Amino acid sequence: MPKKRKKDRKASRAPRVLRVPQVPHGEADPGAAAFDFPDTALRSRFSTPADAVSAVRSGKTVEWTGSNDGSSMRHRLLTADDGTAVVEQAVFLGGLQESMILCAWHETPEQERPGLEKRIFGALDDLHTAVRTVLEEDIRTLRSDGSDDYTAPVPEAFCEAPERHGAGIPLFGWRVLHPVTAGTTWEDTVDPATWNSSEVIGGWSGDFDHIDVVRPEGFAGLLRRCGVPIVLCALCGDPITSRHPRWPGVWTGPRGDGPLCDAAASAAPKPLHGWYTDSMFGAPHQPRK
Repeated sequence: MPKKRKKDRKASRAPRVLRVPQVPHGEADPGAAAFDFPDTALRSRFSTPADAVSAVRSGKTVEWTGSNDGSSMRHRLLTADDGTAVVEQAVFLGGLQESMILCAWHETPEQERPGLEKRIFGALDDLHTAVRTVLEEDIRTLRSDGSDDYTAPVPEAFCEAPERHGAGIPLFGWRVLHPVTAGTTWEDTVDPATWNSSEVIGGWSGDFDHIDVVRPEGFAGLLRRCGVPIVLCALCGDPITSRHPRWPGVWTGPRGDGPLCDAAASAAPKPLHGWYTDSMFGAPHQPRK
């Protein structure tokens, strides 16, 4: 497991101009299994990252995408015009956190979204700062000799174009760029803390709920402090927006089917006669005052 890797990796500078291979939407890398480890899957095609550089320069894609019971991750080899190459290790927001960003994006007028993007980056930096020390300590504890001084690299927050059939906003996350040299192994390009951060922001297990900014209310508060407009439903607590193109003027959220609040529907009175109540038609979300 990546949690037990014994390499110490420091943050390093990487080339700015990277050639990103274009992968058609929905086309999977034949050398990557969705639930395999990236260093194993990528090695099935090339024994080392240096061996894969020429393939990338010729237009081929060397990439792994998958998850480890957390949010989505991506590992891919990128080349730069100055002759250098890196392996990008990326973790994407998912679940409730992604829903909050989605609603905030809709709540923000289009001309103000470049500023919103920067504020989201700031929030992601603060989020990772809060979880990084916890992840480092977990990894040190798992080392058998107890003497490891592992220090996690500091990833950069980033975003990229939305998926072709996605929600129409940039995909946000953080990433580490691992420089590729002649002696670099695939294991050297999988930082364990960055890998494990996908479980933190996946949020389903509850293992990191003791970190305030990981919990839904804490993350919403962090976003607000960074100037990201977050509105939560007073009944169900979901993030909501009243500016979705399909539901203008109605408070709705991405986790439901249109402007429906499950909490509001379940609270409706039982019918005295007949079978149906108004709850069968659903109820719109209500913003907190």
